[in-house]
Amino acid sequence: MSRIACIIVLCVLLSDASKPYDGPKYKQQEIDYDEWKLTKEPHEDNVEFQPRSIGFDNERAVFSGKHYIKSVKNLPPALKARYVVNRADWAAVATISMRKDVQGFPVANLISIADGPVGNGTGIPYMYLTPLDYTAQDLAKDHRATLLVTLAQGNYCKDKAYDPMDPRCVRVMLTGKIVAVKNETEEYDIAKTLFFDRHPKLQNMPASHNFFFAELKISAIAMLDTFGGPKYISVEDYFNPLVNFPRRKRMMFGFPSTNFDKHFSSTSFDKYSIQRF
Repeated sequence: MSRIACIIVLCVLLSDASKPYDGPKYKQQEIDYDEWKLTKEPHEDNVEFQPRSIGFDNERAVFSGKHYIKSVKNLPPALKARYVVNRADWAAVATISMRKDVQGFPVANLISIADGPVGNGTGIPYMYLTPLDYTAQDLAKDHRATLLVTLAQGNYCKDKAYDPMDPRCVRVMLTGKIVAVKNETEEYDIAKTLFFDRHPKLQNMPASHNFFFAELKISAIAMLDTFGGPKYISVEDYFNPLVNFPRRKRMMFGFPSTNFDKHFSSTSFDKYSIQRF
């Protein structure tokens, strides 16, 4: 029996030896992956921006419809951060918890935010909170918070096949103190208009829940937009990102824009947007 087994093994080895050698099996897998990358990864030089949600006057009619400009990776850091914040409809917010079961631990929540119409942002994240929610309860004891916004919200990262954790799927962390906006003030009217323009259905929240407007007083800004670690942006640069930036792109992003004139005077806009910090 052992002699028969040896003969069978020898036949199998001779059969395999007669086949041509094609190299390691993984070599073809590497080639397939490279070809897949060429077909799946969009071109980095241009990115399509969706139409702005606000109307254009005659001067800006040329920019209506679809816009093709340089990828956001080529924007100055401060302007890129402003763009990400302006595009965000919601943010993850981290606060120091006052709940008894996790007191003193950082706890995250999701909140709707707005810094102005898409393409015409102030850079100030406004929010609409209720004392019934644990985030507002945390803030009543400790105003410190961090907001996280990311381009993963829209189609930008999906169109480029970026995972939300991919650093090229830009995310911005705004740290500071969240404070309530005082009722019957000019800023209250601004916050109300800016927020409900982006979140009209939230106007119908129950009156018994005592919702109130709040804003983040930004003290530190970090942005991760590529491999190699985050960028740190000063608050002054964040609120003044337009120095030597081409007028055409400036208008496209709306920093600043006269579209606010239909709601507020130029004085109130300056006071509560770029100039206030």
